Amino acid sequence: MLAVVLASFVLALSCALVVRAARGASRGEQLAGAIAVLLAIGGGWALLASRPAAAGARSTLGPRASEAPEWVTSSACLACHPGQHASFARTFHRTMTQRASLASVLAPLDGRELVVSGEAHRLVREGEDVVAHSAAGSRRVALVTGSHREQAYWLEGDRPGELVLFPFVWMARDSRFVARREAFLLPPEAPMPDVRWGSSCIACHAVAGEPRRDAEHDRWDTRVAELGITCEACHGPGRAHVERYRDPFARYARRAAAKDDVDPTIVDPRKLSPARSAALCGQCHAYAYPRDEGEWWKTGYARAFRAGDTLERSRFLLSPATFEDPLAPRIEADVAGLFWPDGTVRVGGREYNGLVASPCFERGEGKRKMTCTSCHAMHEGDPRGQLAPSRVGDAACTSCHDDARARGHGHHAAGSSGNACVACHMPRTSYALLSATRSHRISSPSARRTSETGEPNACNLCHLDRSLAWTAEWLSRWYGTDALDWPAGDPRKDVAEGVRSALVGDAAVRVIVADALARPETAPVVDRGVLDLARRVLARDPYAAVRYVATKNGAAERDGNVVDVLVDAKLRELFARRDTRPVMIAE
Repeated sequence: MLAVVLASFVLALSCALVVRAARGASRGEQLAGAIAVLLAIGGGWALLASRPAAAGARSTLGPRASEAPEWVTSSACLACHPGQHASFARTFHRTMTQRASLASVLAPLDGRELVVSGEAHRLVREGEDVVAHSAAGSRRVALVTGSHREQAYWLEGDRPGELVLFPFVWMARDSRFVARREAFLLPPEAPMPDVRWGSSCIACHAVAGEPRRDAEHDRWDTRVAELGITCEACHGPGRAHVERYRDPFARYARRAAAKDDVDPTIVDPRKLSPARSAALCGQCHAYAYPRDEGEWWKTGYARAFRAGDTLERSRFLLSPATFEDPLAPRIEADVAGLFWPDGTVRVGGREYNGLVASPCFERGEGKRKMTCTSCHAMHEGDPRGQLAPSRVGDAACTSCHDDARARGHGHHAAGSSGNACVACHMPRTSYALLSATRSHRISSPSARRTSETGEPNACNLCHLDRSLAWTAEWLSRWYGTDALDWPAGDPRKDVAEGVRSALVGDAAVRVIVADALARPETAPVVDRGVLDLARRVLARDPYAAVRYVATKNGAAERDGNVVDVLVDAKLRELFARRDTRPVMIAE
């Protein structure tokens, strides 16, 4: 605070001296002097702003500030880039992780009793702190993760520097608490995975996170450049940039430079190649594993990756082939819970894996090579999807495929949800945070793929009242795909796909169908009887997450046995042959 006061005094004195010296000068000299003063003020405030913000300050709870000198935090960007800073501040990336406070905690702190596994828990306010109480004792809440769909609470652990999860999450959209295990797609009897912020979340929920786990003494000294996903995650460390442009004349020269001129002191994602631009998002939105696991436990990716790098330098991108490679690192996860049999990632939030396997990425060249910024923008658009306003709807697709639209390629009424490019080519076949999300592996609907792998297809995610044979017939008529024929009595021939999937699909398929049943684009084309039957089946699912999605609109009862709602003998037989393999989606 004292530094701010002194700096303000010096700047004011400088202004007074310049004004006094300007008396009697020409108008042009006065104008030049005024510009110099304004630039000096901006430089002075940039100097002050380059000091680490409170988010990186040392605290008795949670991670400490990184000691690496190259990081300056987003506060250093504010003085020279107020517009970009304000637009970034609106995003949910900024609030991905925050220090716990009365302002950042969204859940009510009214001490309501929350019971899971026979144990009661309460969140309360104590002075300016948020505290969790249980029979095991009281712990302060150190960090919060999320602010859009779900918010999780990290408590001080038993070991030095350790942060553990509160056993309930707050569902921001539904305004209710949910037991943490019910917010994950877990088998009913599976134990909840052991989760620590310093290992499970730090790589994607902070900038330059360093776990710094001391395994020998079982303690943590976690560091971050800044909490949340902030400026330096995408633009790289800012120290060199801030120091270079403290000089007002350097800033003026930079603004006068050619538009395509690359600034060596900072990364501009717009000037990267499509592959390196996508890697900026892929550093978090990918399933990957560190190349040097030992070093990762010390410094995370803080040294191995910088904005503008490729991901291959710092990590292995996971795929079904990775799990089969005897020389690849061993991953404690079930490949079936992460990928569909054709290699498409089935977990939301890992869109990079889908993008790089997309034909629009693999075959595109130059500006026609699809990347994340082909559709998304960090500094504009609705924060809920961060779609660039110029790319909303079909605009991103028709920039390359306008001829297909002209040929009536969609075969649906103009303006209808079924005629949208993403409806068919980016179906909601991924799962995360109790909802289905769009696949980013651009593909075409295939009844054959559904038949062989169980992966839902775009057609039947809208037409849940139609059979798989119906979909195969129309795809064959419209696009010449192979017609499929099943013997009489085969449920794929005459059972509504929504009901069939609800009965025999694995848990990830069932939760995707439950989500589809609640979407407005589904209602106009679904037979109400089929819709009701599928919902009632899913509301009795053994997986808590499937039940939650099926019943969150209050449209189905949760109690009772699935068999009780199956009056058709064929459906009872189908249910008896259901897929009972446990599926756990690791989000």
